[in-house]
Amino acid sequence: MIANAAYARNSYTSAKVMSTTDPLELVILLYDGAIESLEKAAVAAAGGQIALKLRFADKAIAIIDELLNSLNPEVGGEVAENLMNLYLYMMREITLANARNDADRMQQVSSLLRQLRESWVSIRGTA
Repeated sequence: MIANAAYARNSYTSAKVMSTTDPLELVILLYDGAIESLEKAAVAAAGGQIALKLRFADKAIAIIDELLNSLNPEVGGEVAENLMNLYLYMMREITLANARNDADRMQQVSSLLRQLRESWVSIRGTA
C-alpha cells in the first residue's frame, strides 16, 4: 500500500514537472524536492537507516547540482555567483553530514533551502 502511494505521488510529481513551462515554478519544484529528500535523509540518519539515508542524500545532492548547472553567471551576475557558492557549500555539507551520519547538519541545509525557496516564491508573486 505504501509503495503504491509513493508511486502515485512520484508519477504526479513527474507529470507536474514535465508540464511546467514556467522556469520559476520549476526552480521552486526543485527546491521542494531537495528539501523533502534532505528531511527524509535526516530521519533515516537519526534512525540508523544507512541505505535509505544514502539514497535520499544522493537525491538532494543531484537536485542541488541541477540547480547549480542551471545558473548563468553571464546573465545572473553577482546573484548567480552567490547562488553557485551557496549550492557548492550545501553539497559539501550534505556530503559531510552523510559521512558523519549527522541529521542536524542535514536539517541546517534544509533550512537554507527553505529560505531560498521562500525568496523564489516571493519573486514569483511579484512577477
